[in-house]
Amino acid sequence: MSSRSSLLSSVVIVVIIFGSVGALLFITNPYEPPTIAVVVMDPGFGDLSLADQTNIGMQNLTHDVSVEYFVPTPYPQTVSEAEALLRNLAAQGKYDLIVAIGSKLVPALQNAAEAYPGQKFAMVGGYVDLANVASASFAVEQASFLAGVLAAFLSAQENYTSKVGVIASVEDDPMVTSLVSGFVQGVQHANSTYLLNVSVLPTQYIGSYNDTDAAQLRTYNMFILNQASVIFAPVRASIKGVRLGMLQANSSLYIVHRMPLVIGAEADQDYYGCADISHPTDPSWISTSAVPRADMAIYQIANLTLWDLFPGNQNLQYNLANGGANVTAFQYSTTYISHAILTIISDYKDSIVEGTIVVTP
Repeated sequence: MSSRSSLLSSVVIVVIIFGSVGALLFITNPYEPPTIAVVVMDPGFGDLSLADQTNIGMQNLTHDVSVEYFVPTPYPQTVSEAEALLRNLAAQGKYDLIVAIGSKLVPALQNAAEAYPGQKFAMVGGYVDLANVASASFAVEQASFLAGVLAAFLSAQENYTSKVGVIASVEDDPMVTSLVSGFVQGVQHANSTYLLNVSVLPTQYIGSYNDTDAAQLRTYNMFILNQASVIFAPVRASIKGVRLGMLQANSSLYIVHRMPLVIGAEADQDYYGCADISHPTDPSWISTSAVPRADMAIYQIANLTLWDLFPGNQNLQYNLANGGANVTAFQYSTTYISHAILTIISDYKDSIVEGTIVVTP
């Protein structure tokens, strides 16, 4: 839990033990580990998003190699502020790699990288076609397709309504819209293939990544007024409000015979559906989460860069085939998800990997 919410330290203490000769070398020529700067839009880390997944990867890297991370604060509020920050970091000429997180920063990084061609950059969650930029893109629509398949089967269970809803954060975020698109395709494909008679309610956008009150109200209304059985919620930190809406809906007499089920996105949010999020155990009302593995991406790009193998002008793809985008492992939900449903989801995954089913973002 703490790794999700804590900020990275900008200073990493490196302990090195030398022999007697090495000790003299250390005094006369101190070791300076490579330094990586990371730029993320406000609210930064702790909002259960792509940034948090990246944070995990950065922490994993610091456990394996000697490297320093610098995360400038305050976080930029706008893309223009982010571009100014990226340019400022590049002008200092002391960073081995400068990382930008999130597709909204693609134009900012594009401009900064063009202005400083000698500086190595990384774009996590988007693509910049320049020799000094390594990019990582995620087929999140593939992961959310599997989530949609699961939602279709869960909503078609006895005592459920066969209605699936979607509550999303903002409509102008490409990752969010890709998640929604893949999810709807998954519901529709499972519905038509297995004749489940499931319908998808119109998508509702909160208009924010972190609006607990709005998320709670929309979640409660979608469960009670719109009679949804399962809600897909790519809402980032607003998942806290979704949780409150679930609790409120569960106390309603209208749904005493069914659990209000939710599917999360961007980070592993499964524990937010447990009775006690501090000590999670099954069952969780959040059945699974559709997650882009930004932790894998930043680890790979940074590690290659430190070994002088910087993958410039490459768009590294993370998808179902390489495990870079997937649903979580149903850790808290197998109590109500049958083996038959899990087998169907596995078969769908194989079909996507093989190319038999193509999911469009």
